[in-house]
Amino acid sequence: MPNVGRMNALSFFPVAMLNTSVFAFMNFMQPYILSEHLGIARGIQGTVVGSISTMQELIILSLTALMGALADKLGRQPIFSLGLLLMSVAYFCFPLATELYHLYLIRALFAIGVAAASTVLIIYTGDYPQEKSRAKWNGFMGLFQGLGITITSLFLAKMPAAFQEKGFDAIQSGTYTLWIGTAICLTAAIFVATMLKPGSKQSKPSRASLKDLFRDGLSAAKSDSRIRLAFLASAAARGDIFVVGIFTFLWMSNFALDNGLSINQGYARGAFVIPIIAGTVLITAPIFGFIMDRIDRIYGVMIAFSLSTIGYTMMGLVDDPMSNAIIPVAIILGAGEGACIIASTTLIGKTAPIAIRGTVFGAFAMCGAIGQIIAGGVGGILFDYIYTGPFLLMGVINFLVLLMAIYTWLSRKKASNSM
Repeated sequence: MPNVGRMNALSFFPVAMLNTSVFAFMNFMQPYILSEHLGIARGIQGTVVGSISTMQELIILSLTALMGALADKLGRQPIFSLGLLLMSVAYFCFPLATELYHLYLIRALFAIGVAAASTVLIIYTGDYPQEKSRAKWNGFMGLFQGLGITITSLFLAKMPAAFQEKGFDAIQSGTYTLWIGTAICLTAAIFVATMLKPGSKQSKPSRASLKDLFRDGLSAAKSDSRIRLAFLASAAARGDIFVVGIFTFLWMSNFALDNGLSINQGYARGAFVIPIIAGTVLITAPIFGFIMDRIDRIYGVMIAFSLSTIGYTMMGLVDDPMSNAIIPVAIILGAGEGACIIASTTLIGKTAPIAIRGTVFGAFAMCGAIGQIIAGGVGGILFDYIYTGPFLLMGVINFLVLLMAIYTWLSRKKASNSM
């Protein structure tokens, strides 16, 4: 957009990468904290993770619309920076937990930070690019986010084992690893505070009341079927990411322990599978961004959720994650995941009214939180029965979004023909 400088635009992508890293890293390390720091039995870890995740996402759900409205009123950087600072505190405290209830308190603080940072990050995808290149912009954002997850899983997730090789015990290793997350959050906060700025037509805070912003955001969803589809797509796409981040390392570590291996061997396998998924996102996201700028946005949603339905269903049918049969499945899943992220954010970026963009994007993020609540809560219960249950769940949800996209396309086509 005209008021966005070159350095502002270029700085957005490393910020997106760092944010994705800290979102994912907390989830990647949670199984380690449960097993090594707190000694939680493996038979209930799925339920524990699910309940913590549900609590976190309920907090995010209750705050995202507010964060979006505050971003319209107060500006983007203050809300974004505050969120990152809160996450840095949560990372510092996370390895110091000695009781299970401590994790709930820490993840509650983390959730407030996520609600602020993730909502404003999405708003920036509406503020910065022009419509003609919005999908490409989101595609390159997906590339950097995939790079962030790849680096996190290849290097940061292996840090506990590296510290243990240096002679530190399991608890010290987990503590020092998570404190690296604190440093990443602070680095991202510095980038946001110094390099980003509001986009076009958002240079002055909105003077509308929060009540009016909430009402206008709801009215926008009621009047435009594409916004409703984008909200549903957000729920599924964020649930997709959540399942990969929450349950992949938990699946691999539990499978390893069940079969006489160590938790570090399970983490090593997770650090092999996650980069395949993230690397596929890294490659396919910009490609899909270019495609999305050349086709109808609803067509893009249909293609994306077709891929994702296939990928998550196939992953749910994997029996042995240690076998190489998981590699092509992870590639298909990654392609679908990346496509769904780009398709949903591009659709909402096109349809959100400029005057209440922050509020509409806040509602979009809220729907993402609902998807994560379903993925974490229901997926956690399913995990304790079958390790791949969360992936099967997302296969079904992605298929429902595909049906909704087809219905939206047909209904809009019918309305257009009748005019």
